[in-house]
Amino acid sequence: MTNQELAYTEIQRLITQFKNLPASQRKGLSEMQTRLGYILPMFKALGWDTSNINEVSPEEKVSRGWVDFSFRIGNVPRYFLETKRVNEDLNDPRWVKQAIDYAWTKSVTWALLSDFEGLRVFNAEWKESDPFRAQFFEFGLDDYLKDFERFWWLSKEETAKRRLDVEAEKVGRKIKRLPVSQNLFSDLKRWRENLFKNYKAFNLGYSTAQVDEAVLRLLNRLIFIRTAEDREVEENRLQSLVRVLKDKKQIQILDRELASLFRELDGIYNSELFARHFSEELQIPPTELEEIINGLYQKDYVRYNFNALEADVLGTAYEQYLGHIVAESETETHVEEKRTKRKSQGIYYTPAFVTKYIVQQTVGKYLDENGYNPSKPPRVLDMACGSGSFLIEAFDVIDDFVAKQRGQAQKGEVDFYDRARQLEVLQNCIFGVDKDKQAVEVARLNLLLRGLHSREKLPMLENISYADSLKPETWDWEFSRTTEGGVFDVIIGNPPYIRAENMPREERDYYMSGVFESAYGRFDIFILFIEIAIKHLKEGGVLGFIIPRALLNQNYAREIRRIILEKCTIEQIVDFEKNSVFDQAAIDTCIIILKKAKQDNHEIRVIKPADEISDLSNVSIAHISQDEFTRTPQFAFRLNLDNEAVNLVEHIKGKSLFVGDICYVDMGLIAFYKEKNVEGVTSKESYISNKQSKRFSKPYAEGKDLQNRYQVLNTNRFIWYEPDSMHRPKFAELFENSKIVVSKITGNQGLRATIDESGIYVESTLNCCVLANMLETTGKVTPESVELSKGYTLEYLLGLINSKLLGWYYKHLLMRSLDVYPDNVRQLPIRKINFSNSAEKIAHDEISKLVKKILALQKDRQAVRPEDDLDHARKLDRQIKDIDSDIDKRVFKLYGLSDEEIKIVEGSL
Repeated sequence: MTNQELAYTEIQRLITQFKNLPASQRKGLSEMQTRLGYILPMFKALGWDTSNINEVSPEEKVSRGWVDFSFRIGNVPRYFLETKRVNEDLNDPRWVKQAIDYAWTKSVTWALLSDFEGLRVFNAEWKESDPFRAQFFEFGLDDYLKDFERFWWLSKEETAKRRLDVEAEKVGRKIKRLPVSQNLFSDLKRWRENLFKNYKAFNLGYSTAQVDEAVLRLLNRLIFIRTAEDREVEENRLQSLVRVLKDKKQIQILDRELASLFRELDGIYNSELFARHFSEELQIPPTELEEIINGLYQKDYVRYNFNALEADVLGTAYEQYLGHIVAESETETHVEEKRTKRKSQGIYYTPAFVTKYIVQQTVGKYLDENGYNPSKPPRVLDMACGSGSFLIEAFDVIDDFVAKQRGQAQKGEVDFYDRARQLEVLQNCIFGVDKDKQAVEVARLNLLLRGLHSREKLPMLENISYADSLKPETWDWEFSRTTEGGVFDVIIGNPPYIRAENMPREERDYYMSGVFESAYGRFDIFILFIEIAIKHLKEGGVLGFIIPRALLNQNYAREIRRIILEKCTIEQIVDFEKNSVFDQAAIDTCIIILKKAKQDNHEIRVIKPADEISDLSNVSIAHISQDEFTRTPQFAFRLNLDNEAVNLVEHIKGKSLFVGDICYVDMGLIAFYKEKNVEGVTSKESYISNKQSKRFSKPYAEGKDLQNRYQVLNTNRFIWYEPDSMHRPKFAELFENSKIVVSKITGNQGLRATIDESGIYVESTLNCCVLANMLETTGKVTPESVELSKGYTLEYLLGLINSKLLGWYYKHLLMRSLDVYPDNVRQLPIRKINFSNSAEKIAHDEISKLVKKILALQKDRQAVRPEDDLDHARKLDRQIKDIDSDIDKRVFKLYGLSDEEIKIVEGSL
């Protein structure tokens, strides 16, 4: 039987059992009896492991009641279930609103309400004043089986496929309401604009930065108070203050009364948040404050519940806040996204599933292996902490571990021991740095909220520092006060991504002054963060970052890869490949987990999400020897080098020399003036003409002129070759000799090459490859390479370069991006020929002849337009394909591949 059929049978049994109960007994079932006896078994039948709290999680108590269960895939909630006793009125709007409000506050789309006799499914994102209009569908007791196909949408199997979302989108019942994080940000943005405008208007003499600081301090204080209210730590302070003052017709003194409230709270919590601040002296119309305070309680039809807000919800809202600036003009003030700020600071908010995974794989595993010792607590650092999302997750993991270790993990009211433990973790284990002062203030607020459970003093959180992680004084001063020499057990985060060319010149020059080993070429700043992190990890410490995939194979990351291989064990790499993790940034990323310790014969776990990238419980896992990366060109982390691939690479290399051993390889010329001419022209257009003349005498081609392998380069353009004025002219012999031309820009097609015997001068989007013996008098090649190259033909080399085998080799060992560079071509393995061995010489010559044939056929094919002679075009295509296949077979045989090795190559192309 299928899973669906088994579920049908089990649910049928539950319904029969329920109906066989006497009516009085059914009515007498309590909510707990209904839940345990019928509702949870029904969901168990639907494939959910109801005994696994990581899959079906009993929810924590919130300030206004319980929502009973969250159903999770990969630790991400997919829907909430509110259970009621049998005969409870599911039409009671209290229950419906409770379920919808809670799901929306938690940023979960679907809310379910059931007493087993019925079940209702609501879309919490559907904006309706009447909560019943948010209902997607409902079932009565007899409908479970009658409409089982639709009921199966709630199964774990279908939930993993997001079946509810798919079906809702078909009928227009998803998405209407902004998610809570977006709603909160929209409110924060509007309040920020209004506060800034009014602070500026009513308080002269303050700078833009000071006013923006005052705005953030006020908003942080108000959110702290609202959270305290929803946790029942404080009574309703803000809204009651507004109502009392309005009732007394004294609303005009609201700002002064708020300042008095802040003084009172400073005496209670003694945290920097409520320390006396110049913002308390600023005047502002009471209507603005009143609107903000009321907005912090109710948004449209849904009431904000700050106790139920997940850390990533508040974090998302604040990260968007930090990515915006106040823009002033003569006529208006508004808040706008500052992409230059995001770009200059490399700001990309990390999705919750990434944060949770990295923290669990670093902090969680560190605790599992080392335990928690209060006299030597683990120190966890985020070097670019932003709003603190990684640190909040790290705090939760450490606090949960210590609570279990001390027998304090039972659910219930937070007591003295819980509060003491959480303050201990906050002060001793959590460290953060950010060069954005506003980010530091937000991170401190978010962490303070984690320790807010009673009216008592909170820590100052000096271990969240306003500083630059890449400057030595940060480590010499900031952390020397709070750690043993600035050494950490775990370093986690999402460091900024900024290419060297986008940095201020003085900053780039500083990084490249010798302070960093890894600042190489056109580097990216995230590389420096890895180097500093490794330096300041304890021996045996763990690093977990989400970073660009460029780390794996780009040339500029060569030195940091070397440092990693010399000093660390790579525990795992999660490769997201081309799947975008960030909402607003098309950056290919990966997660890397390192341990600062060397381990012989270590195998790296390479993890790739199977379907949805956010579900890191559903992955494919491969293992690669770390030692292999020490042997790859530029220490590239080649994630497709499994044992079979490694053996095949070694087989190929064992029979080969390299293109660079027998050829001179370089990219083509760059045609523009080194200096501006009198007209200010610097572009290549001044060198190129469509007509040949005495000046424009050399035939000219670019990458776009080579679209297919073995294609004859045809060009109707000509270049004025003037080396003295050109930026990178190369030298004439590179072009005028017979040469292989390899396209630089290939996309996903891999290697694409042909031969040019016409002396065409090619641009830098094409790579040139000339046999060394043809350049013997130029001084560009060594005598050894000249001697070694004798006997080889360009046709032979071209047949190998265009073959499936070298395409596979390039993809697995040399490919860094979608471009082919000269060093890639130089490192291609060419089957070495012993020309005194007749069999090997014959094999060389036969491949050369076949390549000559395919070049001739391609020339004929280029002359035929299918619309003029389709049959002839198809015939030529077949002939080209047959010879191409014949060359591939001969290349396989030449390198001595077995049938199994051939399958490996053909199976991956």
